[in-house]
Amino acid sequence: MSEPRLLTQFPPSVRIENLTLLPNGTIVVCNAYTGDLYSINPLSHTIVATASNFSWEEGLVEPGSNVVHHITLTEAGAKIKAFPIPPAAWLNGLTPVPHSPHYLLVADCAAGSLLRLDTRTGCVETVSSDPLFAPISKPESNLLLGINGVHARDGWLYFTNTNQGLYGRLAITPEGLAVGAPAEIIARGLNGSTFDDFALRRDGVAFLATGLGNLNGIEKITARGEGQMLVSWEYGSLAISQPVSAVFGQTIKERSTLYFATAGSYLSSNATSTGGQVFSLKVKC
Repeated sequence: MSEPRLLTQFPPSVRIENLTLLPNGTIVVCNAYTGDLYSINPLSHTIVATASNFSWEEGLVEPGSNVVHHITLTEAGAKIKAFPIPPAAWLNGLTPVPHSPHYLLVADCAAGSLLRLDTRTGCVETVSSDPLFAPISKPESNLLLGINGVHARDGWLYFTNTNQGLYGRLAITPEGLAVGAPAEIIARGLNGSTFDDFALRRDGVAFLATGLGNLNGIEKITARGEGQMLVSWEYGSLAISQPVSAVFGQTIKERSTLYFATAGSYLSSNATSTGGQVFSLKVKC
């Protein structure tokens, strides 16, 4: 496995929260401070992103501010369709339902619930508020981070819970509803690491960004729950500061390339703060 290769370094004013790859290889990331999207080699395509009026200093989301944005990127500019979700506490992860792509499953990390949005009608309903989705307050942080990253595949909703430090799954129907069985834990973080978003490989192996615990790094977890820290750095490192999201390349040539984004350090808490970053990492295991 190669060392991570830095692709983009943003200024301290940009705190990256998530990234996605378009089929043509374009990387799109969002700024948690402003909700702005940035693209690397931008070309026309459609993506989906979430946004809230969120203050990282206070750890609060303004009531009624949660929105799912459907964004079409064209050469003429971005076309945005907004789906307000007023009851939500803090929207975080998002995934389409594979065989019903008009349904989106959205993680409310502060409320500890999974929502389903119908993009045809704008209707929202709660799929589950399983105990494994719930946030647990931590004395060292004022952020309520329960269910976070989510991916739907093969009848399962795979998810992370940041404050509980776990990776798990919930059985779902082809329409994205819970079948009624409780969620189950696949694995807990190694050495106290906590999970943010993650990439799910075709063979069911997950590669999770671990940037809020004792380690900055990428942790690999098999479908059987076997964990391995692939790469790691000391917490607070400015070289690679707080991985938050990961995704595999879209083309056959790049299926072994893992792209991951880092948040950067907090502006007010570090005199030598750094902005968000985007890296690539060759994974052959």
